[in-house]
Amino acid sequence: MAIKISPECGKINALLFKNENVGLPMTLFLSISIDLDEFEFQNETEKTCIQLDFIEIYFRSFSDLQDKEFEFPVNPEEGYIDGSVYLDGQHIPVDVTKISFCSFDGDNIKAKIFGEVLFDYCCYKEPNQEFNLEATLRFENIFIPPDIVSPSEQDLDVVKNKLSEFFNISELSEPIIENNGFRDAIVFHKSIK
Repeated sequence: MAIKISPECGKINALLFKNENVGLPMTLFLSISIDLDEFEFQNETEKTCIQLDFIEIYFRSFSDLQDKEFEFPVNPEEGYIDGSVYLDGQHIPVDVTKISFCSFDGDNIKAKIFGEVLFDYCCYKEPNQEFNLEATLRFENIFIPPDIVSPSEQDLDVVKNKLSEFFNISELSEPIIENNGFRDAIVFHKSIK
């Protein structure tokens, strides 16, 4: 399988999240989705993306990421990125070991992502494939799930105060309530300047 970045490139979002059951305090995580060109896999044409979630990087502003490089352990070590690519009806794990952020133009940031698609984890005969991808990522939003703050008009100021502990909210739109296809949540979009 050959992985190639499509012209659509990708997107980067953030998620305010906590899990008291595992001792995870409130944290602002990044999420990256990278679109891939169509390719053949198991005799089928696939159009998919590499999805990277729970990327723990400290940043208070989108511009804080510019010209920074971050290394990560692989699953199951603490601090790993939860990555996968959806192929053949299942999620195939993706280990990411490094992300290098480059230039930032106010809306998009260029990134180099280093990792490996773990085909053997899902018992495929294809060898695991290391990759070094370059993509332009478009900032979309910061998502506040309903278990953090209830998605109601009266809680919009509460969520602004809570998010301001983690991020410079002056870079964001006013919060709104959106449905992401599964549930309502409070969302901040990147301000248009």
